[in-house]
Amino acid sequence: MPDKLNYTISSSARFIICGILSLILIVCDSHFNYFKDLRYTLESWLTPVYYVANIPAALSRGVSESRYSYQELLRENNFLKSEISDIRVDLLRYDSLMEDNERLRRLSNSPLQDDFRKIGAEVIMVDTNPFSLTVMINRGLNDDVYEGQPVVNEEGVVGQVISVSKSVSRVLLLSDQNHAIPVVVLRNGIRAIASGTGVVNELSIVNMPRNVDIREGDLLVTSGLGGKFPRGYPVARVSAFDRREGLQFAEIKAQPTVYLDRLRHMFLLWVPESEREDIYGGLTPAADGAGEGRRDNADGAQKPENAGGQP
Repeated sequence: MPDKLNYTISSSARFIICGILSLILIVCDSHFNYFKDLRYTLESWLTPVYYVANIPAALSRGVSESRYSYQELLRENNFLKSEISDIRVDLLRYDSLMEDNERLRRLSNSPLQDDFRKIGAEVIMVDTNPFSLTVMINRGLNDDVYEGQPVVNEEGVVGQVISVSKSVSRVLLLSDQNHAIPVVVLRNGIRAIASGTGVVNELSIVNMPRNVDIREGDLLVTSGLGGKFPRGYPVARVSAFDRREGLQFAEIKAQPTVYLDRLRHMFLLWVPESEREDIYGGLTPAADGAGEGRRDNADGAQKPENAGGQP
């Protein structure tokens, strides 16, 4: 009986000691960032595990795609033909618009902007932390990926790279609460800061006066200021505008043009080094009176204070 009691006491003591050590490690990691390098190294070593873990999902997708019936494929084919026809109609004016654009550039002596180098990437893991909207992609140092690198897809801006290991990287999504990006309203050129709210498909346009000329449905595109994101990429559409009396600033919400909860493929862009801004440098600036400085920490590492650079 005493032996059994001693065993119970010993087990309880071990449990308490393990709990205390776990809390100490969590605090050290979240507040003092002691294990960042170790974590990224482990992620590199565990990359094969991520791929193996992704196999069931890939097989499931393959099975689902193979179950398409002939009628479903036929309807999809007809829809795509219709879309292609619409695009061809839109492209009828492309050459004329390019000519006009070239003429205007010559008049203003404005140089043409070269295309950016880009490479495709695929999501291999989604962060389950509800307070951090990040995904892991299958590109890393082996592909010359760098911290702060802009990430887009065919619909617009996705976010930016926040950590890089040998063959994988983490991407901070546009709507994460630690992300902000300088934008302009395509309709009238008003500059603003679009900040993440922590809700996966929602952004907030901060510190804009109540009489600002922004409307629901306005398209927001990257301003190109600060050197983080190239200009002209779609970011979001204004979804709500509240200018009630008594509010110091207008409450403006926007929906990203990219469905961030359905990401699978994306592109990494290479901004010339001379135009890049340090991912950790500076504070989020004001744009025409919009935006306030901020410095955030998440995932145990300092996140970019200004996810789009200084306007």
